[in-house]
Amino acid sequence: MSIFNTVYETRYARYEKGAVLLFTLMVMIGLTSVVGAYLGFVQYSTRSTGAQISDSQAIYLAEAGLQKAIWNLKTPEISEGKGEDWTTPGTTENLGEGSYTMVVERWDWALAANNSIADSNFSEVVGFEAAKAIDDNNDTYWESADKPGPVKAGKAQQITITFPYTLTVNKARFYLPSAFFQQRPKIYSWQVSTDGATYTTAYEVKAPGNDATDVIDEFSTAQTGVNHLRLEVTGIGGGGDGVIIATLEAIGSKITVTGTVDGISREIEQTVAVDDASEEAYDQIDWNEND
Repeated sequence: MSIFNTVYETRYARYEKGAVLLFTLMVMIGLTSVVGAYLGFVQYSTRSTGAQISDSQAIYLAEAGLQKAIWNLKTPEISEGKGEDWTTPGTTENLGEGSYTMVVERWDWALAANNSIADSNFSEVVGFEAAKAIDDNNDTYWESADKPGPVKAGKAQQITITFPYTLTVNKARFYLPSAFFQQRPKIYSWQVSTDGATYTTAYEVKAPGNDATDVIDEFSTAQTGVNHLRLEVTGIGGGGDGVIIATLEAIGSKITVTGTVDGISREIEQTVAVDDASEEAYDQIDWNEND
């Protein structure tokens, strides 16, 4: 064997070793990339799964808070609840690994701001239309142009609220300034309807009649499926003028609850348009989630 062949074989052997080393290095780099990507995927999946779990826990916490708020409203203070007039700007309670915060406000579905509509059956005094009774301003008012009289004579004065949703209602209020005492509803009834055509009397005041200008009437039975609430007046306090109503209300509570766990929050809301301690008081549409 010549010196040339020996040198060639030595260099070729070194080349083979270098090639094998390079190939091994490339394989290791490839495997490392694959393992790194897999570990990253596993970490992301773990975090994603954890976030999904926390997200679900947050909504469950919000639902638990909603039920607690409803229980407080349905349960009088003597039984360790808060009672139907309870409000709170934010009450936080811990539950499990998270917490919920309850916000409870008084709510009035009859307000124009809450998308209700008011109209009347008779002519109105110009500038004192039915809409004035639901504008959330006690200084403005609706005034009928005619003095009310018996239904049979076709002289009953009516103001009707059309709600944006079907509600369960058991309390209604009217208010007018005491300066208009003689124009207060004295003989009247509250009526409800599902279609705006057929009405049922839910509450009635007969002679000797009402002597107040700020009145909350509670129906003996909560009225379900209500789309329209009507105040029908057949007699006022005195004088020859029409009926005056500054404010009409369908009283209830608005509940907003935020559930929080691991820094993730979900907020839900339910408006309760009825205001008593019965089970049907909360037989409303399902809660809505806020964005």
